[in-house]
Amino acid sequence: MHNEEASYNLVLHFVSSSKFMKTRINALIVEMSKNMYERENIIALSLLAGIAGQNTFLFGQPGTAKSLISRRIAAAFEIHSYFEYLMNRFSTPEEIFGPVSIKALKEDQYLRKTEHYLARADFAFLDEIWKASPAILNTLLTLVNEKIFKNGDLIQSVPLNVLMSASNEIPEPNQGLDALYDRFIVRLVVHPIHETQNFHALLQAKPSQHKVELSDGLKITKAELVNWRESIYDVELTNFVLKLFDEIKHRLLENFEDHQVYVSDRRWQRVAYLVKASAFLNDRTEVLASDLFILKYCLWNQEEDITFVAKIIDEVILELGLNDEFDLDTLIIEKEQLEQRILMCFYYTDDVYESYLIQNKEYVRATTNLDHHYQDKTLYLELNKMDSKTDFFAIDATGEEIRGIVCNFNGARVCTLRGGYYGLEEVVTPYIKYAKGTQRREISIQKKQELEQ
Repeated sequence: MHNEEASYNLVLHFVSSSKFMKTRINALIVEMSKNMYERENIIALSLLAGIAGQNTFLFGQPGTAKSLISRRIAAAFEIHSYFEYLMNRFSTPEEIFGPVSIKALKEDQYLRKTEHYLARADFAFLDEIWKASPAILNTLLTLVNEKIFKNGDLIQSVPLNVLMSASNEIPEPNQGLDALYDRFIVRLVVHPIHETQNFHALLQAKPSQHKVELSDGLKITKAELVNWRESIYDVELTNFVLKLFDEIKHRLLENFEDHQVYVSDRRWQRVAYLVKASAFLNDRTEVLASDLFILKYCLWNQEEDITFVAKIIDEVILELGLNDEFDLDTLIIEKEQLEQRILMCFYYTDDVYESYLIQNKEYVRATTNLDHHYQDKTLYLELNKMDSKTDFFAIDATGEEIRGIVCNFNGARVCTLRGGYYGLEEVVTPYIKYAKGTQRREISIQKKQELEQ
């Protein structure tokens, strides 16, 4: 009995420690991607870059949710000061770095009041970055690269942990922007919505909110970020992975149909750190060949490079990497499946709603404030209607239909209510008994037996 209890405690410690990382990050991505159609991959890569401290550039036409993506990423971090600015050719340094202090000028000092501006931010989003004046961009280069801001005679340390930028254009080579552009390690193309189903869902949806409500334990704290970034250095680049880097570098530089892509030494170094971060967030101590697929979003410079770079990386990994690592990848997949089984045993992998059996049907509970007639009224919504798009009526505790309100889950987990005394509309969320990611209080004997097999 003692050995069984010790074994149980050991497994519980396993899922409560760093091995919970992968599930936590996945849950974080899911929460940030809600109602962000065809943006899940971009959000995942932007989050990876933010955790690794690598700057992200979003390239896409206006109206493709670039700003919203940045605000969703910001919601994932514990932030003291957030700064966002839409650049244009008339932007002044005062709008980015703060106004000049009149009090300091009277004392013959040229100082900016930097509170609430970029130099004091720990998360920043610069929209249409390439439209800024040379004076702003030159100051940005030092700030981004060295994390310092020269404020008069003072040198201020900049606490910037995460920087994202966006534009509908890419800077042309040899225009004085190469050095700053090179500091944006992750470069993501944000396309308009392509899939018909997602487009129709967008047409029927309310505008997405930039804020997301994250459950306790999902948001990344400052202390965690510091610890993770230090731990990422300990992830190993094996000799085999270094060989893949060598081959990718060689093929990018060789004269293939007169197409060459230059990647600076600085960019290579930071990309290597990024793939280490990918391994770390997947609970691994070594980088795998499959981690190098991330390079497709890091090594292109101009739009015409994107397909070329992706083709080379796919070829190298598929020719040299995955074949040689087949056995290792198989073992890792089995290991990850085991970890997932453990996590599913000890943690809720989806929200569990409070449910009620009324007249032999299962219902979930919600409260409406549609108008004064329905103030704080409890509704019971049929559980089988969740994730469907059909209209239905809720019932009260006695099982009687409430015909004054039309309900529809619209294929989601929240329910839209229409009607009431004034014909209004409201969105309600059923009560959740156990939120996704929370630890189970009791483990069934059957689940323990399944885990032991």
